[in-house]
Amino acid sequence: MARILFVEDEEAVLETLKRFFARERFDVFGARCQSEALDHARRFPPDLLVLDVMLNEGPEPEHDGFDVCKALREEEEYDGPVIFLTARTSESDKLTGFDVLGADDYVTKPFSLRELLARVNAVLRRSGGARSLYRFGEVEVDLDNYVIRHGDAEERLSNREQELLRYLIEHRGTVLPRGELLTAIWRYSPNVTTRTVDTHILNVRKKLRDDAGNPKFIETLHGVGYRFIASEG
Repeated sequence: MARILFVEDEEAVLETLKRFFARERFDVFGARCQSEALDHARRFPPDLLVLDVMLNEGPEPEHDGFDVCKALREEEEYDGPVIFLTARTSESDKLTGFDVLGADDYVTKPFSLRELLARVNAVLRRSGGARSLYRFGEVEVDLDNYVIRHGDAEERLSNREQELLRYLIEHRGTVLPRGELLTAIWRYSPNVTTRTVDTHILNVRKKLRDDAGNPKFIETLHGVGYRFIASEG
């Protein structure tokens, strides 16, 4: 379970982020200022930092997200991935984040929670800290080992099936057009005419023991694409 430290000065936003990512089975901590962030990082070293650049409403408005990141890098020797959240889009800010502080991503406000989840998963995947084990009722999806488990029975996933299922899960609740899946998984042009996506969806469904007519996992939106609909628990 990846541990995320959110640094956000608006308490309501911070609580929303914590609740959402806790539901997504992350270990989450929140801070509204630099001293709180340092304290959390000292006691619970994070796998990922998500920092708001502007911290004007917090207990220590003299420190912005860049200051907090620098302090964590220097005082706690944090060398993991960082995502900045900001309403500021100037080139100088982005250069500070990317070049000076080693940011991994920059998410502009306003953003959807699902978008941020996708960014978080992508950054963690690149850094080796991505989630790989999911449980949907009696079904366990182990992406590191390319396996779907139904009790004592196992279904093996191919490389492409694993990539496809990971993408669907990481974007759960979102309708994913075939063109997007072709680009993201196969690196094809979205305009290519092929049944590759549909064939692999069929194979993944079989291994999930999902019923296309009454789906619990992958929903088909005819003429549009697919959506992963299962909730963990």
